[in-house]
Amino acid sequence: MAEPMARTSDFHCLTHAAALCLLFVGTTFLALNPDWIDRPLAKAVNTVANNQPFASRLAFSAVSPTIEGTIVVSLLWYCWFAHDGPEPRTRLVSGVCAAVLAALVAHLLQGSLPTTPKPIFDSALGLHIPDVLGDAAVLRSAPFAGTPGFPSERAVLFAGLAIAILLVRLELGLLALAYTLAVELARVYLGLHYPTNAMGSLALAATMAWLAQTHPSLELGALVLRWERGAAPSFYLCSSLLSYLVIEFQDLRELARGLLQ
Repeated sequence: MAEPMARTSDFHCLTHAAALCLLFVGTTFLALNPDWIDRPLAKAVNTVANNQPFASRLAFSAVSPTIEGTIVVSLLWYCWFAHDGPEPRTRLVSGVCAAVLAALVAHLLQGSLPTTPKPIFDSALGLHIPDVLGDAAVLRSAPFAGTPGFPSERAVLFAGLAIAILLVRLELGLLALAYTLAVELARVYLGLHYPTNAMGSLALAATMAWLAQTHPSLELGALVLRWERGAAPSFYLCSSLLSYLVIEFQDLRELARGLLQ
């Protein structure tokens, strides 16, 4: 009975993944044509942000990658220790691996898709940079000023981790996902992302997360779980290091860009 049930479960996971992949393709098409939705919305949002300094400060306080990483990773570890059974932990490991892989895919897509820079750096828009982001001239001369934002590596990573939690523990996952979405909305409000950046990043993360729940991916998760049971000290050492890398993702990414230039 176990094998047919596994096939049925794989079918549902693949169906969800296919639907989310179509959503990602659709948002990619919109991102490649920013004059349709992205730029008009960015101009409208920027007009509102310029007249609402308190809202801009509030949005700026929410977009810290370190704080976002700390909250999501903390919920992830809570979920891990709240479930000592093999199945939820296996699904959680598979989901974490999928989130990291999705971030790598996002990085590769950023370098290959001819998408526009982030809104505040898009010369076709000429948006006013909110004061909370710092001096406009300095910001526009920064090394990352011309980099594309679709899909966002950071958004894909944290959304993937939140969905991994969601697939194991609903209430914690909803909390993690709601917080991640709030951060993405704050970034859209400040002009750091187009709306399709947030939607496409979430769709990519969700696609990979559902693929990670298929039987072959869960076998990989089971292998990692055997490592935890057989050599717990080395497992938790490596897991702590990975948690730190996730929390400091933004700073480490900028450091790597600086070294490679």
